[in-house]
Amino acid sequence: MKKKGLLILAAVLVFAPAAFADQVVSPDKLPQRAKDLIAQYFPGKTAQFAEADFNEYEVVLNDGSELNFSGSGDWKEIKSYTGVPAGLLPAGVTEYVNQNFPDVLILKAEKDWASIEVQLANRMELYFDNNGKFLGQKFDD
Repeated sequence: MKKKGLLILAAVLVFAPAAFADQVVSPDKLPQRAKDLIAQYFPGKTAQFAEADFNEYEVVLNDGSELNFSGSGDWKEIKSYTGVPAGLLPAGVTEYVNQNFPDVLILKAEKDWASIEVQLANRMELYFDNNGKFLGQKFDD
């Protein structure tokens, strides 16, 4: 009986990670808000790959842009070598960047419950609250 219990435990430990691994999904299965955001801010781009992990989604567009969404379709992180669309960010963020770093692209934006972090093409990282108020900066060395 002890061997059977150990065998079951070993099987669970071996196969459990696969049950929680990322699942490739059709872009059609993304939350509607995520699909709307892609259509509005990345016109002409299509989702080439989509992956679901618990209650989050990762999407790669045909231009190489990477977008992470919550289960409800709100964006959490966007990486784009052609620049993160300004309309996705609070006005205070885009105004600050345009005023202090003219002609420098925002390559990455990451949002959590209290703040937004943006990374510029010149490797400067800027921090804002969710309303777009500037909090600080550092050079990404």
